[in-house]
Amino acid sequence: MRIKWLPITILLCSLLLTGCSSQPLQEPEKWAMVEEKVMTFSDGESVNLWRRGPFGHAAYKLSDETTLLLVQDPTGPANVYVGGVESFDDLSEPAQRAVAAFYEEQGLLYNIPSELENAYAEYLACQDKGTLFREHYISQDIVPTASNDSIICFLTSVILPINGQMAQEVHLGAVFSRETGEVLNNWELFSLPEGEARQRLLDTFDIGAPALRTEMQAALKPEYIILFPDNLDVTFPRGTLPSQEDSYSIGISYDELQGVIQTWAIPNADGT
Repeated sequence: MRIKWLPITILLCSLLLTGCSSQPLQEPEKWAMVEEKVMTFSDGESVNLWRRGPFGHAAYKLSDETTLLLVQDPTGPANVYVGGVESFDDLSEPAQRAVAAFYEEQGLLYNIPSELENAYAEYLACQDKGTLFREHYISQDIVPTASNDSIICFLTSVILPINGQMAQEVHLGAVFSRETGEVLNNWELFSLPEGEARQRLLDTFDIGAPALRTEMQAALKPEYIILFPDNLDVTFPRGTLPSQEDSYSIGISYDELQGVIQTWAIPNADGT
């Protein structure tokens, strides 16, 4: 079964608003300035760094305390758990060190100065138009997605602002040896040479538009492949497919990949 999602965009209000509750509201932690003038724009306006609690969010605010950018502290791969899926804790210490080293080298997949420039440009445009500016939001999380006796898989999910109201979510997959923690090239998951595996994946996508198939063939990278217990996902980030305005994701069941994917690369269906 193929499942297509198009587009992948996020309303930021769904991330930032809390739901209704019958429980009494707790007093929120107060914001505190931790560093002044972390960045100064070309017009002389500067940004101060504020934090709320030792772990949580950082806020980049103008001198009048208008928030330009809200950044959630990155999480994972340790201390992140998904129901029914083995986690970083289930690896041996040597494997944990190898996985942690991979993600330390990967680092943050966003650039704070660049994002602040974008947010400030939108803020100035809103000032000129007399419209409400909404803060930009960023997060980066690394979560386990699947495993078996041979491998364990993680997903890096990054939420990046398109503007103050909309964001895009970037998904990158990585597969590691369960025994050593060594990262695998995702093309190693397939029983065919890389070129043939690419073509078979594209055939399985069953894309009717020849132009879109050509774009996917050119854009496909191994890190766009993500393993889940019941299906393999391929997600093309926003901007990688010229004909598509937003991200594009396709889910494929492992039954459709028989003869294409290695048997040892198929995760346990129950996630453990």
